[in-house]
Amino acid sequence: MNPFEIPGHQLRRMGESRPLPGEAAALDGWLLSRRFVLLKSLLTRAERARLPAAAARALREHWALLEDAEQHDPAAARTALGYPAVGNWLAHTLAVPRGGAFEDALAGLGTLAAAVATAAGCDFRLDLPVHGGRLTLPGLGSYPTTAPRARLEAAGATLSLVPLGEQPCVLPRSSLLRHETPPNSAWRPLSPLPGAPAVLDDHDPHLAHETARAGLAGLLPATVTAPDEVREWRHLWADALDLLREADPERATEVATLVRAVVPVLWKPEGRASATRLAAPWAVLTTLPQTPEEMAEVLVHEVQHSKLAVLGGVVRLNQESAEAVYRVGWRSDPRPLGAVVQGTYAHLALADLWGRLARRASATPAERAAARRRAADYRAQVDHALFLLLGSGQLTRQGTEFVKGMRHRYERLSAPGGRAVPGAASRGAENADNAADRLTNGHFG
Repeated sequence: MNPFEIPGHQLRRMGESRPLPGEAAALDGWLLSRRFVLLKSLLTRAERARLPAAAARALREHWALLEDAEQHDPAAARTALGYPAVGNWLAHTLAVPRGGAFEDALAGLGTLAAAVATAAGCDFRLDLPVHGGRLTLPGLGSYPTTAPRARLEAAGATLSLVPLGEQPCVLPRSSLLRHETPPNSAWRPLSPLPGAPAVLDDHDPHLAHETARAGLAGLLPATVTAPDEVREWRHLWADALDLLREADPERATEVATLVRAVVPVLWKPEGRASATRLAAPWAVLTTLPQTPEEMAEVLVHEVQHSKLAVLGGVVRLNQESAEAVYRVGWRSDPRPLGAVVQGTYAHLALADLWGRLARRASATPAERAAARRRAADYRAQVDHALFLLLGSGQLTRQGTEFVKGMRHRYERLSAPGGRAVPGAASRGAENADNAADRLTNGHFG
């Protein structure tokens, strides 16, 4: 069997949007396979680009270090390669035209190799260019410097960072990996989020490239500098996980396991929104939520987008058509079918989430009523979207199985007492407009 051939029954179960045993490991495996393919594609492109001699030597050195790290500690190296910012760098580098811009972007392979080798416990020595006034190691943190280049040297338990013409900065490897702030050091680690391996990541330099090309749908990367801001993000994360653990322990475990980074962003004044970049699954891009409930909704919503982004790199769920666009209850603009699949999957999980929040033992009567309304609104939107998907004629065989799973979950959510409602997904058009009037959300999906 092709390792990427997913049986129909598994696709139907995944389509239900509920966490499944072994699913997280499978998704990580598929994502890593995709990363390896893209890295090999990048190497092939670089070999055909007739790089200058110095750039070609650096490429060979960085690639060899990646291979050494993978052999030294495969699990640690692969975890580092799966970090979301790596996907952003790959997408940016594969998209830039040949020439100086490509050579500059390709230098990011050095910082990636350094981060992976640090995680794997390798000793190494690299001379790397500095861009934008800081040297960033994806998944670890950054070092501000005005120097054009910096030397990184890892030996045993320490990593020395020596910007050209400046004093060296010696960092314990263990502190780097635990995202701790070393005393008397300019090194700025990522901020760990409690109860999970996730971090608050406002260091990714490649998101800035996407804003210039509208790649972030109007969102702007934000920098969190004040300690109070960091504490606010950490408290919201912790409170949202506590809320999920009370309402839906399996979903709480899924979020804590899969989310690798929360990326602060800005939108229009006073506006709130969240998004997932398909190139960087497991990163939740979001403006600062106002409540733990809003944070929980954002996390659940964007995790579904990440799951589907990974799955979409393994199987084709639908055929796209430039002419075929659809109106859905959660967006004012017409959407291509792939976006309808993405949005339906995420909103199905939100209908499930709010139904469970309504049944929390600690919820007040007013909170229960509000949660039931939210669940009903999301169910109405999903109802109409399933009707569009199943009648589109654009789903592949695998896509049809996946959408059948979504319909099965929708029918269970909509049935009083847990009984399925035959034909429920054909009644959505009359309900979706009412739901859209009652519910306005800032999720891009």
